[in-house]
Amino acid sequence: MTRFLPICLLALVCPILRGQKYDFFIGENDWKYHRHHIEFGIGTTNFLGDLGGKDGIGTNDLKDLEWTEFHLAGLLGYRYTFTKWLFGRCDFSYSRLAGDDRLTQETFRSNRNLHFRSNVFEINLMPEFQLRIGGKKGHQYQLNRANSKKSPWRIRGAYFSVFGGLGIMHHNPKARLGNTWYELHPLRTEGQGLPGGPEEYNLWRLNVPVGANFMLRAQRQWLFGFEVTYRFTFTDYLDDVSTNYFNPYDLALYQQGSDLADIAAYLSNPALGLTSGGLPDIATAPGQQRGDPRDNDAYFYVMFKVDYMLMQQDSFKKPKTNGRGSFRRVRSAKPMRF
Repeated sequence: MTRFLPICLLALVCPILRGQKYDFFIGENDWKYHRHHIEFGIGTTNFLGDLGGKDGIGTNDLKDLEWTEFHLAGLLGYRYTFTKWLFGRCDFSYSRLAGDDRLTQETFRSNRNLHFRSNVFEINLMPEFQLRIGGKKGHQYQLNRANSKKSPWRIRGAYFSVFGGLGIMHHNPKARLGNTWYELHPLRTEGQGLPGGPEEYNLWRLNVPVGANFMLRAQRQWLFGFEVTYRFTFTDYLDDVSTNYFNPYDLALYQQGSDLADIAAYLSNPALGLTSGGLPDIATAPGQQRGDPRDNDAYFYVMFKVDYMLMQQDSFKKPKTNGRGSFRRVRSAKPMRF
């Protein structure tokens, strides 16, 4: 379904473009004078993983999206212009991911009663391919006279871009007990790194960002618009849930002598203990399924983004003068003979 996001974005903005009048003549070589861009973004993010979701069997796609778990996200980046259609991007972004089984009415997940939140910091390197879909072509040095009396914030052009690359991210899932949030990684809630348990997961992971944006150009150096980015990850432990229940007594024994012994045992299995037909519930017994290791976790951003294009010093070269405000007379190397 994520492949339809750029199409939906275009369908939203195209009616706006048809009603706009573009009065900005963008030269064919205009990109040469704006090679360096500073980008800012603010928006929201949502998690696609094992916890929370719709009232059905869990999936890791948009069909299982929990609309109440959108959280704040931000972006700061740099973009360099290689050609008029190819850019290189380096972005730093922050987001908060969260999931909670209490938000679903699906029997298994509701009884499981797990939850998490995690602050995610990441750096991404990406090529970006841009297509201009608005504005008129012309000579850039004719702009000031032609448009000096018009509003500087009129829409001068429109651009559609797609991008993808590679990033590195840091996450740290936490769960709440009482009024305190505890880091889940050191608690080894599924016996990670213990005998009989899975391998211990790393809080630093690689990811693959892919997305698209639609930007409008205002004035000479500003662009603004919306961007949608999907993050593929190489881990199923963004929410600290992936495999099977581990014996809580073994977890407490591993934490023996620590104040976290009972906390580790409880947060590994805070199930509600629902029964079926008067029989004890065994769905959360040691060895039973706790998560789904077949699908890695993912998340996505929807952001409002602003791009500021730095003007190069040689963008507008002034003709040399003789120091008194008049232009120098150009003399030929040899006198003309008649």
